Amino acid sequence: MSKLKVLSLFSGIGAFEKALTNLCIDYELVGFSEIDKYAITSYCAIHNVDESLNIGDVSKVHIDDLPDFDLMTYGFPCQDISIAGRQGGFSEGSNTRSSSSSKSIPRDV
Repeated sequence: MSKLKVLSLFSGIGAFEKALTNLCIDYELVGFSEIDKYAITSYCAIHNVDESLNIGDVSKVHIDDLPDFDLMTYGFPCQDISIAGRQGGFSEGSNTRSSSSSKSIPRDV
């Protein structure tokens, strides 16, 4: 059986990837999306992947440029609602609102 091809959006530190590993699911990371430089560095170190797999800002990626994947995961951009973050909530311009851009991907695939 071939590996599950995973595309991770709003990846953060890669909690979904950690869950797949903990469940002993054989997968191949085909791309991840993160814009915070510290999260990118942490993600790459935690999951032993090259930064070149980062597709960057989801809102700037065209559907045709995405790698082939079987499973797409996306984290909730929590910095704007966390007490440790900016607490911008769901207001206009917050990172939390940017997660809506990933909702168009399944319809387009």
